[in-house]
Amino acid sequence: MRLASISLAALLVLSAGLYVVGQDVDPPDAPPPPGATDRLAEMDKPDRPRGGRDHRRPMNKEQVREAIEVLRQIDPEKAKQLEQHLDENPQRVGRSLHDNFPHLGRFLAMRRYDPDGFDLRIKDLALSRQSQQSARRLHEAQKSGDDAIAAAELMVLEGIVADHFDIRQQIREYELAKLEQKIEALRDQLQQRAENRDTLIDERIEEFIAQDKTDRW
Repeated sequence: MRLASISLAALLVLSAGLYVVGQDVDPPDAPPPPGATDRLAEMDKPDRPRGGRDHRRPMNKEQVREAIEVLRQIDPEKAKQLEQHLDENPQRVGRSLHDNFPHLGRFLAMRRYDPDGFDLRIKDLALSRQSQQSARRLHEAQKSGDDAIAAAELMVLEGIVADHFDIRQQIREYELAKLEQKIEALRDQLQQRAENRDTLIDERIEEFIAQDKTDRW
């Protein structure tokens, strides 16, 4: 069976005693609603470079903890390991999450403002990670010549890839439904403007007249 090409969604590695998160999936399109005061969506934006380096807005301890909770749904064991470092050095854990999970702020915002989309994305990440792990075990079994383990792992991988395909389809259906809602809202807005054509024209003319009087004053 030809193995499906699946991107590495979440990989946690140990480096200098600190666990870091990596992912290469598309960032979720889930900005906070207009007027929201939550700073999570701003966490992805780097501050103005100083001395040739980008300085991202630091996360406070609660934001780091929330990020670990997101990770827990993808890799419970690695989230537990990260949590052990949280009290010891929350700034370092936060920087690590920022550096290796570049769209973290958007994921956290999505968790609050688009929970259904967030759940689908998290399942996508988890299955992508599981498929990578299963594929690695399959390759190891093939290299060692253990046909029984390889055959069993192949069945596991087939099931994971099938589940992953279904989740990806659900994500696309969900995004399409949201797009259709936006299109319908725009159609309603366009229809309302058409019905109020004369009123809107009169209001615009009054604005020009008022501006003209202001300029003369």
